[in-house]
Amino acid sequence: MKPIYLDYQSSTPTDRSIIDKMLPYFSDSYGNPHSINHVFGKKAKEAIEENRETISKIIGGSKEELIFTSGATESNNLAVKGAYDFRSKNHGRNKILISKIEHKCVIEAAKSLKLSGAEVIYIDVNNEGIVDLEQLENNVDDKVALVSIMLANNEIGVIQPLKSISNICKKNNVWLHTDAAQAIGNMIINVEEDGIDLLSISGHKVYGPKGIGALYVRRKPRIRLTSQIDGGGQERLIRSGTLATPLIVGLGEAINLSDKNMELNKNHNINMRNLLYDNLKSYIKEIKLNGPTINSASRLNNNLNFTVPGISAADLVDFIGDEVAFSTGSACSTGGIEPSYVLKAIGLTDDESMGSFRVSVGRYINALEIKHASKIIYKKIQELL
Repeated sequence: MKPIYLDYQSSTPTDRSIIDKMLPYFSDSYGNPHSINHVFGKKAKEAIEENRETISKIIGGSKEELIFTSGATESNNLAVKGAYDFRSKNHGRNKILISKIEHKCVIEAAKSLKLSGAEVIYIDVNNEGIVDLEQLENNVDDKVALVSIMLANNEIGVIQPLKSISNICKKNNVWLHTDAAQAIGNMIINVEEDGIDLLSISGHKVYGPKGIGALYVRRKPRIRLTSQIDGGGQERLIRSGTLATPLIVGLGEAINLSDKNMELNKNHNINMRNLLYDNLKSYIKEIKLNGPTINSASRLNNNLNFTVPGISAADLVDFIGDEVAFSTGSACSTGGIEPSYVLKAIGLTDDESMGSFRVSVGRYINALEIKHASKIIYKKIQELL
C-alpha cells in the first residue's frame, strides 16, 4: 500500500480538474494581464477578473475588495504591516492585538513592527484555544490599529467567535483581520455577516495550486493599507507585481468547487476524522485530544491533535513517515526542537507538547486507509513507549 496522507492541513493535492482549467493559461492564453492593448493580455485579464468575482461572491464581498497575493503568508504580512503603517502614521494608533495561537507569520509580522514603535498585546486563550473575549475587550481602545485573530487554527483546529470579536472591535473603530487559510473551503465565510475587515486565504489549503493567495480588503467603511512592495502599482496600488494568471484561475476554481461541494466534503471529513479518533482512542488508552471536544462546533471538521504521554512526537513522525504522513507541532530551531507555542498556550507542559501530533483528513482519504493508518500509528507508539 502506498503511504497514507494525513496532513491535509499542511497542504492539499491540487485537484486534477483544477489543473485542467489552469493549463491553457500557461501555453495558449499566456499574455501579461496588465498588457490590455492586445488580445493576449485582454484574455488573461478577463480570466483574472472572472475568478476575482467568483472568490469575492463566495466570501460575501465584491470583486473590488480582493487583492491577489502569493499566499496567506504574504496576505497576513500585508494586512498586519499595511494596516499598522497606515493607521499609526495617519491616526496615531500604535497598538496591535493578536492571540497567542496565531500562525507564526502573523506573530513575526507583528513582532517586526516593534521596531517602528508598535505595542503588541497578546490575548490569552482557554484550554480549548478560544480567545479570552473579556481580556480582548479590556485592551481594545482608540490606540489599537488592528486586531488579528485566526478564524480556524492550523494546529488544534479551534474556530474563533469572530462575530463577537468584531462587535468588540467596532466599538472603537478597530480593524479586524483574520487568517482564514485553514477555514476557506471547510466552512461558510461571510465577511459582511462576520464583520471582517481583512481576510487572508491560500490556494494550496483548498486543493488549489501553491504560490497563490488573496487578501480581502473592505471598501465600506474603507480600509486603507500601506503597500509593502514597490513596483508598478497593480492591485489597486496595494500589491505591485505581474499577476500569475494560471494560479489565479486555479485558486478561483478551487474555491468554487469547495463551495459547491462543501456539505459533501464536510460530512466526509467528519466521518473520516471521527473514525480515526475512535480507532486511536480504542487502541491507545493514554491518548488525549487537544483543543475543542471531538464533535464541538468550535473544532474544524478535518482536524485532530493528540498527546501521548511518554513519547516524542518528532520521533513518531520520523519513525513512520514512509507509511503515514502527519505532523508534529514542534518547531526546529538552532537550539534543537522546541515545543509548540500553541499547545503551551492552551495549558500543556513542555513534555506534553513534545508528545503531541496533528493528523488531518481530506477529500481523498477513505475508511480503509484510516483503519490501516490507525493500526500503524498504534504499533509505532507501542514500540516507542
